Order: sequence, then C-alpha cells, then structure tokens
Amino acid sequence: MSGTQASSSGTEMNKPLGFMSILISATGMALVGTLGRLATPVNEATGQKYITGDFLALGRMITGALGMFIIVLIVKKLRKIWETRLSFAVVAGGVCIGASLAFYVSSTLMTSISNAVFLIYTGPLFSTILARIFLKEKISVRNGIFLSLVFIGMLLTVGLIRFDGGLQFGIDFGANPDFPNKVLGDAFGLASGIFYGLALFFYRFRPDIDSEIRSFWNFIFASAGSLVVMIFRITTIDSTNPLEVMTGKNWAWAMVMFIVCGLVALGFLVVAGKHLRAVELSTTAYFECVVALVLGAVVWHESMTLAGAIGGLLIIVGGLGPMVIDGLKRRQNRGETQTLDPETGTKDKEIYAADQLGSIKDFQETGPSKPADTSTI
Repeated sequence: MSGTQASSSGTEMNKPLGFMSILISATGMALVGTLGRLATPVNEATGQKYITGDFLALGRMITGALGMFIIVLIVKKLRKIWETRLSFAVVAGGVCIGASLAFYVSSTLMTSISNAVFLIYTGPLFSTILARIFLKEKISVRNGIFLSLVFIGMLLTVGLIRFDGGLQFGIDFGANPDFPNKVLGDAFGLASGIFYGLALFFYRFRPDIDSEIRSFWNFIFASAGSLVVMIFRITTIDSTNPLEVMTGKNWAWAMVMFIVCGLVALGFLVVAGKHLRAVELSTTAYFECVVALVLGAVVWHESMTLAGAIGGLLIIVGGLGPMVIDGLKRRQNRGETQTLDPETGTKDKEIYAADQLGSIKDFQETGPSKPADTSTI
C-alpha cells in the first residue's frame, strides 16, 4: 500500500507526504514569534516593540512568491502559471492566509507567544466545522478522539486550564505590565485565527492545480492580503513606517524570517492542504504550539508550567497519532498481501471474511462517501 486515497474531487491524496508537509510547515510557523521579535526594533520612547508585524508578513509573502517562481522555472512549469484557471477559492485562500499572518506576527509583538499561537489555532477548528458543513466531510471516532486530545492540550499549554490552587479556567484579557498592548495583541490573534480557518478551508478546493503553481499564486494573493492589513493598521491604529525604524540587524533577521517562515512554512502548508482532510490538518498542525511554547520559554523566558508541559505532551500525542496508526495500517496491509495463494491469487477465506467485516465497521463509522466536486470552485 502507498498510503494514498481519493480526495473530495477524486484526486489522489498522499497521506505520508501530507503529514510530513504539515509538520514542516508548523515548525516554520512556530518560529514566527521569535524571528519576528528579533526583526522588530524597539520604540525608545515607550520601550515596546513597534507594531510592524504586517510588514514582516508582507515580506514573507513576497519572498515566498519569488522563491516559488524560481522553483517553477527549475521544474519547467512556467507555462502552467498562465494556463492555470484561477478561481475564487485560489484567490480567497491566498488573501486569507496573508491577512492571518499579518495579524499573527503583530500579535506576537504585543502579547505572549503562547496566547498568539492559541488564538491563531482556533483556525483549524473553524476549518473543520466549515468542511463538515459545506464539504460533508465525516469525522471518524478515531480522529475525533485525537482532535479532542489536541484541543485539551492546547487549552493547557496556553493557560486556559490551570492548576493554580485548584482547577481554574479562562483566558486573561486584562492588563499585563509585561505586555501593555496585550488586549490589542489578543484581538489581533483572534483575527488571525479567523482568517487562518478560512484559508485552510479554501485550500480544500482545486486540488487539481500542481503544488508549485498553487503555492506561487497563494503567495501572490497572500501579499495582497498582508498589504491590506498593513494599510488598515497604518490608517487606523499605528502610523509607524517600518522602513523608517528598522536597523541593519533587524533587516538581517527579517530576511531569515522571510525565507524560513515564508517560503518553507507556507509552501508546505499548501501541499498539506491538498493531501490531508481538514480534521487531520487540525490535529497535526497543533505541533506548532509545542515548538512555539518551548521557544517562548527558552529564548524569551516566558514561563512553562506543569499544565503547559502536560498540554504539550497531549498535542504531540494527538498530532502524531493519526500518522502512527496510518503507518501501522499500511504495514498490516503489506503483510496481508503475503497471504495470497500463489496458485489462485486469492486470500485465505478467513482473512477475506475479516477484511469484509472491517470494511463494514469502517462504513458504519464514517458513513457512505458522497464527495463534492471541488475542482471548479
């Protein structure tokens, strides 16, 4: 078995490639907060970071677009850029991810990295709900359990569930001396989550487009989304011009961020969106929470509590669980091919009966497949 299966549009989905892509993407995304802070100068008058995350996001998108254009040239698919029929989902997916990351980077400059990560990762939950409503995707019992583990782990890592003198719940939107702009930062984080969920949902459409071509157009339209957020911020919230305040050191860190968090992370995110169902994206993508939390503790000395450590473990278990089980199933299926009768080419009757029973159970768990045609949206 190759680990592939049909997507909603009938296009073959490569699960191992999808899982590997989302892990790479999540790790790159987790570096956004750290690299973004290093790339952002401090306002000497206030002692706080300037709110220039949208500019850094715009640079990520432009760098990603240039990088993908070079890759397209290397693989000799330049003609496909102009021949590919764009659609609303392609444009909307790019604009939404650009807006999401513009809000997210700014959020990491104003609130804790853990809060920013939690709020953007409300996105995959929105994506799963949208996919269930509009694409009729089934959530199996197994994936539902893993998604629940991830969600509980996420609540623990960011402090929504705490053990301070007893079990406590809730997120703190109040004033914080370490983060004077925390309320605005949390609001930006929530906006990033909403747009992230929309982007993941739109990535479910048009899997017929080659990954390199989809990534290129994704970066182009994401640049537009980031630019819109930057214009909104400058005209309504903070008029700071990044070009006037950034130093050479800031620019050096910005370039690292553009490549690692732009070209690498977002390029692999598009690939993952083509090969994983929404619920699988939701569980595995939360790996970013663990990496970001560790960076926050080690680099920025943000506290790591017992609840956060337990939550990180749950996120890892919930994220890696689908991959482990799929791997075991593939190994089992490969073993079953060795049970074929060399003369008749058929399976032993008992094994055949067991396979049929398993198929019935899968059908009862997920229901009949009624795929929607997503190739023209």
